[in-house]
Amino acid sequence: MKYWTLTEIKTKIQQETDTEGELFVQDSELTSYINDAIDLVEAEVHGMYQDYFLTKDTMTLVNGQEEYDMPSDIYANKFRRIVYHNGERLFTIRRLRDWKKFEDYQSEQQDPSSDLYWYMILNETAGSPKLLLVPAAREDGAYVIRWYLRNANRLSSDSDVCDIPEFIQVIIRYVNMRIEGKEGSPNYRMSSEELQELRSLMRDTLNNMVPDADNEVEMDLSFYEEFE
Repeated sequence: MKYWTLTEIKTKIQQETDTEGELFVQDSELTSYINDAIDLVEAEVHGMYQDYFLTKDTMTLVNGQEEYDMPSDIYANKFRRIVYHNGERLFTIRRLRDWKKFEDYQSEQQDPSSDLYWYMILNETAGSPKLLLVPAAREDGAYVIRWYLRNANRLSSDSDVCDIPEFIQVIIRYVNMRIEGKEGSPNYRMSSEELQELRSLMRDTLNNMVPDADNEVEMDLSFYEEFE
């Protein structure tokens, strides 16, 4: 599978739109169109096959601390699972549910009901959301593994690589359409129709993107396991 660099994507677009050597679309504008297209494809990917961009990090607990930085590349604050693992102790750190979560937060801070942790997302400062650990950490150590969905790569340098290789044609067709729309080209309508066809194909691909064909519905028995 080919991973395209920003230079390769630009070259392909300029060839298809016959804009090589022209100044009608500035280089910075072309890069902006490409990143707009990545935004579009990224949203489709996350909406239909969330584990495409699955990654993880380790959060280090600090005794008495309740607020922790979010992963710098997390998409829309989407955690898939947060796991505590220290020796033989292993459990899921669950999100406090919306119903009575504020009362539950206060209760756990004052008088923890168990030796487990929960979490909430706190967004007090623009651009700096936090993971709020409930209750505050009782120990020091790198015991928390956070599985989350990351952002797709944004491209700025010519050597930057687009990490959605399966759908590069959607990105290219989207940018072609933007350029043709700006030019008032008669090809604009055709490009728009081709883009919709490619997006439909992309959705079909994502809808069937089960990596190992194991699509049996799993029963969630975690509620019962908590009482064992």
